Amino acid sequence: MTSPRLRRRTVLTACAMVSVAGAELVWVAPYARHSAGQLAHARLRWFLLALAAETVSMMAFARLQRLALGVGGLRVRLGSAAAMVFAGNALSATLPGGSLISITYRTRRMRSWGASAPQIGFAHAATGVLSTIALAVLAGVGHTLAGNNSQLFSVAVQVVATCALAGAALALVHHPAALRRPVRLLLRLWRRLRRSAADHLSVERLLDELAAMHPPARFWARSLGFALGNWTADLACLLAVCHAVGASPALGAVLLAYVAAMTAASAMPLLPAGLGTVDAALVLTLHHGGVPTSSATAVDLLYRLISPGLVSVAGWILLVHHRRRSPRGRRALDSDTSAAPRQPPTQPEQQPRLEEVNRQAPGQLIGDPHGTAAVTQAPAG
Repeated sequence: MTSPRLRRRTVLTACAMVSVAGAELVWVAPYARHSAGQLAHARLRWFLLALAAETVSMMAFARLQRLALGVGGLRVRLGSAAAMVFAGNALSATLPGGSLISITYRTRRMRSWGASAPQIGFAHAATGVLSTIALAVLAGVGHTLAGNNSQLFSVAVQVVATCALAGAALALVHHPAALRRPVRLLLRLWRRLRRSAADHLSVERLLDELAAMHPPARFWARSLGFALGNWTADLACLLAVCHAVGASPALGAVLLAYVAAMTAASAMPLLPAGLGTVDAALVLTLHHGGVPTSSATAVDLLYRLISPGLVSVAGWILLVHHRRRSPRGRRALDSDTSAAPRQPPTQPEQQPRLEEVNRQAPGQLIGDPHGTAAVTQAPAG
């Protein structure tokens, strides 16, 4: 049963979305009429190029997620990771508070593949940190191209601060003895309330598993490359859209407009796809860079049609297909070793062995309740 507080938050969020969307329509309507001709005569070649660039961007993020999960020994097929990324993007772009819903959905998918809590936490943290650093690097490049070198120092400070915080967190995780005492003190009251020591044991195992994760140096280099590829391909989509509507702004102006739009989207996580904030940041920054308002509006409408529009449609199709096949019990292996033939359970001791695995790792799911079979858990190192 829905609580009154949850209903109140839902109503307030819906009212905020309607208000923002209404204000955006009122503000954009006069310019949308002028940009209708540019949209009607958009060049198909550049539009298809924008679609291809957005697909590359999504696949780069899927590779980043897959690589982060592989640090703990979890091997996932690229197709399964891409389906998760597309579906998570659809949830994030179409639902209020979609960013949190998307994280929850991706967490459940990772658990269904057999990922442990440390692996999931590391994957979320690593992708977030690397994406932040990559976007900051793009911002620095944009300021350099625009001739605004005064902002390079702030960008450098942001990158250094993010790297320092990530390094401190990794150093702390690799020395769990410093964490056990405060965690025990915080959980003492919680154990008394629940009258169980299971949480204490779970935290001990969690800290030990975190300490055992040692990502090599090549992981950070490759992951940063995929994070940069994610943002750069999305930027290429925006550039292709500009040429599709007949606008040819400078690369520095487009880069700064893109960074401003992505920053605005992250600043308002409760709004689906940064409704209103992204559009305003994109149009105003492009106009400041010399693009006419009607052309900037056409660029925004066509870019948003692709991302998140068509991307969300693909994500919802994948999500519905994934949910529909689960009642029929269809199993599709998500591991790299899925091509190997499966042996029938002829030995009577196989079922107790699975039960023993479940008892040893209660945080991991053997199999997928939504229709995706478990993946192969490779040994770490």
